[in-house]
Amino acid sequence: MSLSTLTLESQADYEVLSATARDAIGEIGDRLLRVHAAGPAVEPVWDAGIGVDDDALVSLAALALRDAIDPYLDLLERELGYAPATPWRTASQLFHDRIGGLIDLSPLAGRCYRKPLGYAGDFEMMNMLYRNESLGETLFGRALSRIVLDTDAAQAVRNRVHYLADKIRATVGRSSAGQPARLLSVASGPAMEIQYLLRTDPGLLAADHAEISLLDQDPSALRHSREQIEALAAQAGIEITLRCYNTSIRTVIAEGLTGFYDLIYSAGLFDYLKDHTARAAGSQIVSALAPDGQAVIGNFALQNPSRPLQELVLDWPLLHRSADDLRRLFGDLGSDITIEQEGTGVNLFALITAW
Repeated sequence: MSLSTLTLESQADYEVLSATARDAIGEIGDRLLRVHAAGPAVEPVWDAGIGVDDDALVSLAALALRDAIDPYLDLLERELGYAPATPWRTASQLFHDRIGGLIDLSPLAGRCYRKPLGYAGDFEMMNMLYRNESLGETLFGRALSRIVLDTDAAQAVRNRVHYLADKIRATVGRSSAGQPARLLSVASGPAMEIQYLLRTDPGLLAADHAEISLLDQDPSALRHSREQIEALAAQAGIEITLRCYNTSIRTVIAEGLTGFYDLIYSAGLFDYLKDHTARAAGSQIVSALAPDGQAVIGNFALQNPSRPLQELVLDWPLLHRSADDLRRLFGDLGSDITIEQEGTGVNLFALITAW
């Protein structure tokens, strides 16, 4: 679909964007369509697998896609900025009107954009990011998956697993003999950090060392996590204590949390919460800490190089915050606050110690 064939209603909607922004979006769409059109010339060789390194070919195709879109993403970032009344949602709609269903050739990018469970960052989206596999039935689709997987934001998500696993190890290590460490993940998703520890150090999470609690608004996420965790525990030959709470952050804010915990962490929730809601949620989390307990609240940083692609291609906006923002929101909730980050610097973590 060319820009000239958009409906009159759509054209009126898109006039909130500058001509420079509309032209840039049109150019990105044209370039992606040309790269896609070139795919059939390459795919017979790819399908045959004769003398072709599959990963290398996908990487080359991904490079072609990045060359097609990166200069215009930079231009759009300068043109649109990230003010509160940002027009990125309109820009994303114009982009998808332009490229049609190409996004769905990548199962990962398509799921991020379509949000089949009704919200961004669902547990299967996160699983796809963690698996780090270039999925797609076509070379274009696999290359588009690889672009998303290679972003700093995707790597930051994968880095969370090791970061949170280290926090769990430290908490279990501090627990008293005969008193299992009480752990709670808020908006737990697939609980990949628990799965990781059960694969690498299962004894750490045995019932006499740890009690694991997962809280999520999505019952399918909790079912998936329970199945995976219990299967891994059975493979390791250990007994675990696992509790799952199907509730929303709104309910947590209104009613508080059940029990007291030595570690409460939430890595992928607060990027979606406005300040007043984030503050209220943080307050309830810290209130549920045992003496000397610690809360870990994650948030994407302002310095996120992947943000233009997330906003335009995936329609995945987040509320980015600085270290100072996190201190302002949570600094007086406990006896101490420290701000840390994972390896890319894209994900910040506020560590709040109980009073």
